[in-house]
Amino acid sequence: ANFCCHATDRQLGYFFWEYVVTAAKLFGRFAIPPMGRTSKPGRRFSVSGAVGLCFALCCICLSGTAALAQTNGKPKAAKVAVSAVTTEIIADFAELQGRLVAGATESVTAVVSAEIEILDLRLGDMVSSGQGIAQQNHDDLSLDLVLLQAQLAETKLKNIDINAEIESDFQLLDLAEQQAALRARKAARAEELVANNALPAEAAETALSNSLAARQNLLVQKTGLARKKAQLALNKVQEDRLRAQIKQLDADIASTTLRARSDGQLVFMFDDKRGFAREGDVIARLINPSVFEVEVEVPVLQLAYLQETTKIQARTLDDYPLTLAPRVVLPVQNTRTATRIVRFDLVTPADASVLAENAVVNVQLPVTSPSPVLVVPKDAVIPVAGGHIVYLADNDRAKRQSIRLGAAVASGFIVRSGLQDGDIVVTRGNEQLSDGKLIDYPGSDAQPEKKVDS
Repeated sequence: ANFCCHATDRQLGYFFWEYVVTAAKLFGRFAIPPMGRTSKPGRRFSVSGAVGLCFALCCICLSGTAALAQTNGKPKAAKVAVSAVTTEIIADFAELQGRLVAGATESVTAVVSAEIEILDLRLGDMVSSGQGIAQQNHDDLSLDLVLLQAQLAETKLKNIDINAEIESDFQLLDLAEQQAALRARKAARAEELVANNALPAEAAETALSNSLAARQNLLVQKTGLARKKAQLALNKVQEDRLRAQIKQLDADIASTTLRARSDGQLVFMFDDKRGFAREGDVIARLINPSVFEVEVEVPVLQLAYLQETTKIQARTLDDYPLTLAPRVVLPVQNTRTATRIVRFDLVTPADASVLAENAVVNVQLPVTSPSPVLVVPKDAVIPVAGGHIVYLADNDRAKRQSIRLGAAVASGFIVRSGLQDGDIVVTRGNEQLSDGKLIDYPGSDAQPEKKVDS
C-alpha cells in the first residue's frame, strides 16, 4: 500500500492485480484441508484456502482504497532556500602551496670558548628582551682584567714621574736661558773692550767661549724636555689603550651571561644543562610568534597577474582564512621549476595557534586578468562521485544539474560550466532533494500536502 501511494494510477492497477494473483497462488498451494478429509489430485482450492483468500482480498482492497485516496492528494513540498547565480568581475585563481616563515628570528651564541650552564629555562618558554638564558665561565677573562688593570696603574705612575721631571726641566731651562743671556752680554762687552785696547784679545775669546757653552747647555735642556714630553704623550696613549681593553674585558665578562636581545619564544636550546661551548656556537634560537610571512614559489608566467593584485586569500590546512599582501619578489629563479620566491605579509593578525614555522598554507594566486565569471553560492554545491551538482529551482520542482567548478572566491565558487547567469539554485534544504521533487521557497506557488481521511 505504501508503495502504491507513490505510483501513478496505471502503475497502481498493475501492481494491485499482480498482488491479487500472487496471493491467490500462495493460499491455494499452502491451504490445509479440513480435518478428516484428503485433498484430491487436481483440486485447486480447499475451504480454508478460500477463506484465507477472501480475507487477503479484503485487506488488499482496503489498502488500495487508502493508496488511491493518497494519490489523489498533492505531494508534500520540501521547504528550501534559494539564491541566484551571479556574474562578478574577478580574476581566475589557481591554488598554490606555500609555507609560513618567521619574520623575526634571533640566535644566541657563545661569546667565548668556555664551560656553559643553561639557566632555568625550557624549550618553548617565552623570554623577554634582556632576560638571561645561559652563563659561561669567565675566570680567564677576569684574570686578564686584573693584569690590564696592573699595567694601567704602572703606566699612570710612569706618567706622574715624567710630569715631575718635565716640571723640573722647565725650571732648569729657565736658568739656562738666563745664564746664556748673561754670558752673551759678557762676550759682547769683552769684544768692545778689545776693540778699544782696554782688554786683551784672549779675555774676549774666553768670554765668547763661555757664551757658546751656555747656549749649548740651553739646547740640551730644550731637547731633553721635548723628549720627555713625547714620552709622556706615548704613555698617555698606552694608558688610553689599557683603559679601552679593560672596558672591553668588562663587556666580555658581562656578555658571558647570554641574554635575549628581543622578545620571543625558545625553539632551540643547547643540548646539555652544563657543558662546553666554543665561541660562536648557537646556544638558543628564538622566534617572535607574532611576526610571520608566507613564502610561495610562483611560476614566472603568473608574476604579471600577481603584480596587479594588492590582496589575495589563503587558508591553512585546518581551513583558517588568511588575507595576504605581496611584499617582495626575490630576484632568484629556480631553473628546474621556472619559479621565483614571493614573500607575502599577513594583512590581518592571525591566531597564535595558526602561526608556526613551515606550516603549510594554500594560497589563491590569480592566473588571469580580472574578467566576468559566474559565481555560485558555496551552500548550493553538493559533492558527488565524479564531480559536483546543484539543484535548480525549476517551476517549483528541484532539477538536478551537474556543474564543473573553478577556484573558490569570497562569495562562492567560480563555475566553469553547467550554469547560467540568473539561475536560481537551492542553498538550504538541498541535502534530501531528488530530481523532480516539489519544493517550496519564497515566491513559489507550492502548497503543503493535503491531508486525506483514511
